[in-house]
Amino acid sequence: MATQSPLRTDEQHGRTGADLVVACLAAEGIRVVAGVPGTTVMDVIDSLRRQERVRFVVTRHEQVAGFLADGMSRGGAAPGVALVSRGPGAANLSIAVQNAYDESIPMLVLVGQVPGGISERRAFEEMDVVGTFRPMTKWVVEVHDVARIPELLQRAVRTSVSGRPGPVVVSLPLDVLQAAPPEGLGPAPRRRSHPPAPAPAAIEEAVAILAGAERPVVVLGGGARGDASVYLQLADRLGAPLVTTWMRQSVVSHDAPAYLGALGYGAHEVTERTVREADALLALGCRFSEFTTKRWTLVPEETRLVHVDVDPTELGRVYVPDVGITSDAGLATAALLDRLPAAGSGPRDARRRALRDEYLQVSSLDSEDLTTADEPGTGVSGISAIRVLQSLADRPGIRLLQDAPSFAPWTHRYLRLSRPNTLHASAGGAMAWGLPAAMGIALARPEERLVTVSGDGSFWMVAQDFETCVREGIQLVNLVMNNFSYGNTRDRQRMAHGGRYLGVFYNNPDFAGFARSLGGFGVRVERDEDLASAVEEALAQERPAIIDVIQDQMYGLPPGLTPLAAR
Repeated sequence: MATQSPLRTDEQHGRTGADLVVACLAAEGIRVVAGVPGTTVMDVIDSLRRQERVRFVVTRHEQVAGFLADGMSRGGAAPGVALVSRGPGAANLSIAVQNAYDESIPMLVLVGQVPGGISERRAFEEMDVVGTFRPMTKWVVEVHDVARIPELLQRAVRTSVSGRPGPVVVSLPLDVLQAAPPEGLGPAPRRRSHPPAPAPAAIEEAVAILAGAERPVVVLGGGARGDASVYLQLADRLGAPLVTTWMRQSVVSHDAPAYLGALGYGAHEVTERTVREADALLALGCRFSEFTTKRWTLVPEETRLVHVDVDPTELGRVYVPDVGITSDAGLATAALLDRLPAAGSGPRDARRRALRDEYLQVSSLDSEDLTTADEPGTGVSGISAIRVLQSLADRPGIRLLQDAPSFAPWTHRYLRLSRPNTLHASAGGAMAWGLPAAMGIALARPEERLVTVSGDGSFWMVAQDFETCVREGIQLVNLVMNNFSYGNTRDRQRMAHGGRYLGVFYNNPDFAGFARSLGGFGVRVERDEDLASAVEEALAQERPAIIDVIQDQMYGLPPGLTPLAAR
């Protein structure tokens, strides 16, 4: 692992606003900052150079720094922090900020800004940082007084991780970073607010609806954080099946008798039918997104809804609940468990067992859909790839990450996760998220091995930062599902536009050779029978690895699944 040189005690350096920024980050428990150097942040980088508590990881693009910070948060080191300069640097980062906002991921973004003395003159690379980022952040602020750095920066950290998490942007003008703070000014103590608990009256109303239902269903979203066992206890108490929202299937163990799959693109019919037939839904930390609800057609109007979310603006945004509860999902679950009577082994439990048996049959890797599928073309099949990934999912010490390629429906439909919170997946739709996010998770969880599944189009957008992995000693294995096409768009053009292809096919370099050229491990796989051994060889390396998985150019989706645009 690359390390920074120790502080050179012989140099003289006056205390500046940049030093105060770094001191505040350290006080808030930040241990890694990712970013790209630029004129307006050089004082912060110099301050990082002169200390050892906070590590600076330089990336080759600001978008990567943002997604890396996203991964740090998902790996448990919230909030991840990205540092970029004004104008183009901030604009390059914006896609990662928007994705974090859409997925409720805490992130702190520090943006260098032109000095206040020349602002509003269209100075070189000047940008209205506050106006640009306001629509895609929980909060954005520009600091105009060095004395307010601790107040505003530490408030930014608290804001990013409290309530419904999300990105916060702090704009730091160069003159503020270079100014001398008042004597004795330093970071305030680290503080965190307790999450909101549910109102007792709301719990009583919810209990009345859920206890009286014949076909209750629990829906878990990304806001259902914390101890996964409490949500399963609640489902068992209700005798209810439990489903998750799109790309959040790792919230609970799939071995639980209550688990019935994930909603969204790639969902099994039995999973969607269970929600359609429910007479009561308990939604925990769920915002009823477009894919989860099949463009808001999945939940019948007559279904009674108990909706729990830490963000009150989500209650009634799409479906008006019979009972809306502003609360942390875990605290609300605990309160419901205290008040709900046990369902016993009556009709609810019998129905749940029948649904579970049906789900296990259709989601099995030995299901009829897969064993009778006639996969077209040449190269590595999706069936073989998902079998290898399943073997990794069952192995302790392995953490999986699913990027946003056309292979995602395979993991959504067939990957069975016995261990909760061991798969990270992008629900925000941003291509190029996978490799940088895996870098962040690997930095946050160095005791585990990250295995990432990316499409070739997504991977090549950020492939240059495989060099960062090598330089910084970030060990991960990236499976590039390489079909020489933008697979999702290709499938839509085939199904919805009469096979009139344009802009979806391209050439690729030798990804394995590319990895080796940067000092990493690379291997190319073109046959089903070679994939498992290639993965094992990559995992045995003490360096980052790329497995170039060659697939047919016209192939991608699991059997029977149609592209979104054709549905």
